[in-house]
Parts: sequence; C-alpha cells; structure tokens
Amino acid sequence: MSVPLVKIRTMMSECYGLLSIAFRRSYIENGTCKLGANLPNQVSSDISGKWITSPYCQIEPSMAFQIDMPIIIFREKGVIDEGILNGGAVGYYMPDFDLEQIDEYFKGLEWNQLISEWKAVVLAYQEKKQFEEFEADDIIKQIISCSVCEEKEISSKELYDAFKDSIKSNNWNDYRIFSSRIDPDKKIERRFEIKNSSMLSDYIAICKKFF
Repeated sequence: MSVPLVKIRTMMSECYGLLSIAFRRSYIENGTCKLGANLPNQVSSDISGKWITSPYCQIEPSMAFQIDMPIIIFREKGVIDEGILNGGAVGYYMPDFDLEQIDEYFKGLEWNQLISEWKAVVLAYQEKKQFEEFEADDIIKQIISCSVCEEKEISSKELYDAFKDSIKSNNWNDYRIFSSRIDPDKKIERRFEIKNSSMLSDYIAICKKFF
C-alpha cells in the first residue's frame, strides 16, 4: 500500500533543503472564513476571489521545519496566507510572485538574494547533517569515547560546534580553540593511547574529511 507521507518522510531524510512553490489551485468564488465565529478575537472575513494552494504546500514545509531543514517558500499572489504560508509562522520573509511577470522576477534582486541566502543555509545544514550521520566514524567515535571515559560525555553536536568554532578563513583551522572547547584540562588528550594517533591528528583528519 502506497503511503504518501511515508514516502515524503523518506525523501526528506535524503535531502538538505526544501523549496516550496505555492501555486494557485482551488478558486473560491464566494466564501467566508470562520463563518459564525463567536469566540473572542475570532471574527469572520470575506475570502471571495481568493485561491487555495495544494495541501502539500502546507504539509511538506511543515515536516521539513520540524527537523530544522532549511526551507524557502514562494507564494503566488492571490493564495491565502494561512498556516505555514503565513510569513509569521516560520519567522522569515515569504515573497509573493506574479506568474505573469515571473521572468522579470527571476532577474530581480529579491530572487537572487533570497536564493543565495537559502543556498548558503542549505550547504551549512548539509555539512552538519553529514557530520552527525558519521557519528559512528572510527575517528569521531574515538574522541567521543575518550570524553566518556573522562565523564565529559561530549555529544556529536557539541563536537561539531567545537569544530565550527575553530574553523577560520582560508581553510585554516585553529586546534587550540577546538581543544579549549572540549578539553580545557587536557584529560581527553592524555587518554589517547592509540598507536600513531593523537587528538591533534584526529582533529586534522576530521577537518579534512568533513570541513
């Protein structure tokens, strides 16, 4: 039996970002929102001449948002801005576009700026996700195991954050910053008793592999 939401969830696990385009789909010739509402701060409103988009433009971005995946949503003019299509729901600007002027929009500053910013966030999310997926990597596991022995119990997220804090411009990384974050008293470093291995050599290897 085909289950659409299961397929979407599986696809989400293989992606690093979601771009949703809420096109017009169902037209409301005459309609009222919250008809007969009698609760405080709830009033009916006319939604005649408005459009509703595909329900998956609500479902898919919501699923992505729940796992902190970078999302960007473009809403065609006339589509009701409810649910996640309301810019305030996700806390960032959500542009409207006019399909009849789409070529001009793609040449405009807004499109280029938004898509460039989203791309940067997607690449950062990809890097973090790939690092977390490789938590079982022997080198990463070695640092985490040594931290457990010293009762620090560093998580993969804390390890990732320490690496990111130590990364400088021009692909130059500062081991001292990394070490001070996870091992200020040098106890973990002393725990490394594996032949031809040290926390510094593992740090360099992980930087080359993931960053």
